[in-house]
Parts: sequence; C-alpha cells; structure tokens
Amino acid sequence: MPDSIKTTRLCLVVAAGLEIATAALFLFIFLSGAVLIGWGTERSGLLGSALLGATGILLTVLFAAFGVADLLIAAGIAKGRPWSRVAGMVMSVLLLIAVPVGTVLGIFALKGLQGPDARAWFGSPNGARPESCPPPTAV
Repeated sequence: MPDSIKTTRLCLVVAAGLEIATAALFLFIFLSGAVLIGWGTERSGLLGSALLGATGILLTVLFAAFGVADLLIAAGIAKGRPWSRVAGMVMSVLLLIAVPVGTVLGIFALKGLQGPDARAWFGSPNGARPESCPPPTAV
C-alpha cells in the first residue's frame, strides 16, 4: 500500500474515532441533562426540554453514523475498492467543515486520494492495474 493511501486511511480512522467519541459525549450530556431535569416531572414536558432531547438523540445518531461510515470507507480503501475512493473524497470534503482538526484531516485525505498513487492503487476505470502496483492485500 502506498504511503499516501496509508495516510488517507489513517486520517479517516482518526476522524471516525473523533466522531464516535463526540457521539458518546453528546449522549452523556443529553442523558445527564434528562436525569437532572427529571424523567417524570413537570419540567420534563416543557418545549425546551423536548427539543433538547430530540436534538441530542439526532446529534448522537448523526455523529455515530458518520464514524461508522468513515470506518467502512477506510476498510474499503485498504482493500483497494474503487467505490471507497469516491466515498473517501466525499467524506474528506465533509471533514473540511470541522475546523480545525477535521480540516487538516480532510486536506490530507483528499491529497492522498487524488494523487498518482491513488490512481494506481484503485486501478483504472476498466479495472486493470499497472504491473508496478501489486493488488491490495487484506490488512
């Protein structure tokens, strides 16, 4: 596996770890808020409490889904799957929004997925690999 592909895969795995950790943090924050407000009290029926609870669940699910998607894409990149290159580029562009750490990870991942090593690693559109690039092995 070329070094640029290893770097891209590592960036996506780190991003996945950060996204899953963020999901766990949101879950903790919103569950502890629900416990402090009280499950069956009068305050739990207020509009703000309901909106915060729904927002917390939505953010937790969203960050966890992005983390799992990043891990699946990183596994596809390690195996040289052509779909993972496109999916990796999409996720890298989405990472650019997460200033500052996501931006750095997204830039490195995009750089690795657009170079000549990536074209050789993922093969040409017709599926043929050059002789200089051996087929990917399972990691």
